[in-house]
Amino acid sequence: MIDTRDTIARCINFVEANLANKISLDEVASYCLISKYHLHRMFKSLTGESLMDYFQSRKLSASINDLIHTNMRIVDIAFNYGFDYEQSYIRAFRKKFGYTPQKVRSGQISLRVIEKLNLNDIYAVNNSAIYKPFFVFRPKTCLVGVRHKIVSKSGDRTANLFGREFFYNHKQVIANSINPHIYYGYTDWSGSNDGYIYYMPAVQVQDLTKVPPEMSGVEIPAHKYVVFRFVGFFRPDEINGRQIGRLLVHMYSKWILNSGFKFADTFRFELIDTSISRDNYCELDIYQPITSSNDMF
Repeated sequence: MIDTRDTIARCINFVEANLANKISLDEVASYCLISKYHLHRMFKSLTGESLMDYFQSRKLSASINDLIHTNMRIVDIAFNYGFDYEQSYIRAFRKKFGYTPQKVRSGQISLRVIEKLNLNDIYAVNNSAIYKPFFVFRPKTCLVGVRHKIVSKSGDRTANLFGREFFYNHKQVIANSINPHIYYGYTDWSGSNDGYIYYMPAVQVQDLTKVPPEMSGVEIPAHKYVVFRFVGFFRPDEINGRQIGRLLVHMYSKWILNSGFKFADTFRFELIDTSISRDNYCELDIYQPITSSNDMF
């Protein structure tokens, strides 16, 4: 089993140790004992930028210390950070920060620099991990699926069984799905005080005019969401309730209570794009509608 947090830590430490060198994605993947496909997908999904872009940003950010606090020639700084030519360094620096190295050295300019990724911001559960959440505004969304009433204590384990059954045996009968590769798991906990929740494995549709018999439709209003991306080394249908449960506890107790936001409704949904999944790789996004006193939506 691949330890996701350990893999990320090895990756980040390898990058930091090689800021003065030129390294390739193949080299980092080899050092981390993981395929470069999975390394690239995992890093970009968690952080929002590719590993090699992060590597370049760290080089350029680290070079600012030499620009400001030493009298080294710019050409020597370029060579010290693995650039073959001074002009290559200058172009990369300007593209990243909007100014030339000489301008930064001579002027009173504030820059947003990229520091080493903080592993404390990564929450890991066995062979999966989540990083800082991101925010999305989604318009009205229509879902069609099979609605199940679940005793709260049975939780996500039961939901997973229903999800697997729907994805492999039922979603094909939904005629107007927008993208059959994208799986939605819609959870309505409005009845949680009575000891149950509703779970509906579903796909997104254009509208609710063609809901098949024995299925249900739900229209989700436009919302702002906080999204937690969950990345792991397993098949999508192998996600277990214990993992999801820990992530939800993390989301509620470690983030929402300290975020300045509050829940905007009594539902959430998970989203899996199965077209990018593999037998040993999966990305799952948990969408939680939120609101704050400053919202304009």
